[in-house]
Amino acid sequence: MTQITPKRFGKYLLLDQIAVGGMAELYRAMITGVQGFEKLIAVKKILPHLTIEAELVNSFIDEAKLAALLHHQNIVQIYDFGSVEKSYFIAMEYLFGKDLRDVTEKAKKEGSPLSLEYALYIVSRVASGLHYAHNLKDFQGKPLNIIHRDISPQNIFVTYEGDVKIVDFGIAKAATQSTMTQVGMIKGKVAYMSPEQADGKAIDYRSDIFSLGIILYELLTGEKMFQGDTMQILSKVRLAEFPPPEQVIKDVPDKLYEILNQALAKEPEKRYSSCNQMLSDVEEAMYSFTKRPTARGLSEYMKGLFEGEIAEEERTMSALAGMDFEAAAEAKPVSPGKKEEKKKAGAVSTPDEKKKGFPKNLLLAAVGGIVVIVGLVIIFWPGEKPVPPEPESAKTTVAEQQGKEAEKQVEVAQEEPASAKEQEAAKPPEAAPVAKGMEKLEEARQALDEKRYADAINLFEAALAENPDLKQNASAAYEEALREEANSLSKTEVERAEGLLLKAVEVNPGSVKTHSKLGLLYMRQKKYAEAIRAYKTVTELDPGRTDAFFNLGYLYAVKKNYADAERMYQRVVDLKPDYLDEALFNLAMVQKRLGNKDVCIANLEKALAVNPKNERVKNYLNKLRKQ
Repeated sequence: MTQITPKRFGKYLLLDQIAVGGMAELYRAMITGVQGFEKLIAVKKILPHLTIEAELVNSFIDEAKLAALLHHQNIVQIYDFGSVEKSYFIAMEYLFGKDLRDVTEKAKKEGSPLSLEYALYIVSRVASGLHYAHNLKDFQGKPLNIIHRDISPQNIFVTYEGDVKIVDFGIAKAATQSTMTQVGMIKGKVAYMSPEQADGKAIDYRSDIFSLGIILYELLTGEKMFQGDTMQILSKVRLAEFPPPEQVIKDVPDKLYEILNQALAKEPEKRYSSCNQMLSDVEEAMYSFTKRPTARGLSEYMKGLFEGEIAEEERTMSALAGMDFEAAAEAKPVSPGKKEEKKKAGAVSTPDEKKKGFPKNLLLAAVGGIVVIVGLVIIFWPGEKPVPPEPESAKTTVAEQQGKEAEKQVEVAQEEPASAKEQEAAKPPEAAPVAKGMEKLEEARQALDEKRYADAINLFEAALAENPDLKQNASAAYEEALREEANSLSKTEVERAEGLLLKAVEVNPGSVKTHSKLGLLYMRQKKYAEAIRAYKTVTELDPGRTDAFFNLGYLYAVKKNYADAERMYQRVVDLKPDYLDEALFNLAMVQKRLGNKDVCIANLEKALAVNPKNERVKNYLNKLRKQ
């Protein structure tokens, strides 16, 4: 491990440089607080020699403003933006994992390619994040019309915990931004552009859909969709010339050919009308498989594929633990080779520092993987003991990388650049002042990280009272604090828990986890109508949440609405969760209540085929056969 000499950068400590791109450099960094609080983050700052370039500085500021608006589980999360000594920076979370290009290259090398199910799973998560970005609105409710413009393997990050994130909105544009790409200027990686983007024409969100289609094509074939040198690729992309999926992808469901052909249509109007539409088709294809892909399954694949790298990164993190970063940052530089002076100066090193370099692919992670278990209810049929299935856990994730730029951006300009005199006249903007309420907002987030939920709630409220414009920036974290505080309460504090959850829903109406928690709370109170409304909202927000459909089935059955209960359980069965035998059992029960004995027996037989050890299914099936 190389020597780590922390450098003070405002309120952050820069530990070492992770990567350098054409515009910015990325640092592994640390933020410290009271009582020994430390948190690993990433800091991206504009290259020193570019701070006099007004256009580049404005572009960097645009990226920060845009990224700060994005709060989605499949998009990198931004913590902070500002300027230290005229050097603009973005602070973001730190995750462990690899970008999709690293994943596919390692998989090819090891002869362990991604399965079809998990290729679809990754694409589905990217589609979900893009749909959110494409439809994001500003504080006044005006659509931002964000387009990423650089959807490529390097900008799709897969964590070792199975989370999928879109990273680097560095060249994304929103309709409200003042700086616009020149006509004829191409930005992005050519091999992943849409035809209209490669032609330098105006683009919309359907350009990102084409790029995502390329990702799916390459995951299924293991080969580049556009091949050749840069100019050859550019020509092919403009004409949308590539081998048709039917010629190069064999033994896959016909639905996949339909998805690829629609996503990769040359004319934008023939593509999917939204990422959500593409997501629906991808999920339909996923659900056709016997085993439904999950984040847990993807995590197992990643940990198996990168076992050696993970072990090395864990050693690195262990070496970092306990280091006196503050002391090292305050130390004066020493001349190389003077060991004694080096010790006095407080430089940080480890015994094996000569053997290995600091891993360069530990990427932005922030709040970490908080796992929230959403309860599933099995109908307790008379005379039988329920065997609760293991629910799919919902992860609170935060964002990611901004690392390497292994493939250079290609820029083809058809207009003359500004004159040297004009460039010299352009002055970079002054550093933006710290927004009102930001200090309390940062304290609130720190309290949330330390699991001081009540303190976090008070601080979020104080920050918003000072500056209501922080609402969107704070909503996801504020909602999490409210939900976790409700989760920490005892069973006797039901009213307070309900109040906190209702407030959390008000703060962040799109939170699947909070609506699920509220549904479970109502169900335990036997407030069935309210529970049904909560779980219906969950299914609208996330049509793939099997636990919500399962609990809806239970609620309808309790109310003796067996037709709707049958419909809910059938939906669970179609989604093929890990507890498929239990879903089939409950489906069979409501079908028996509806008088459909033959269908009931057929589904019990299916349940037994899925899990021959399910004694409850076996006993009830034998009982019915004897009748």
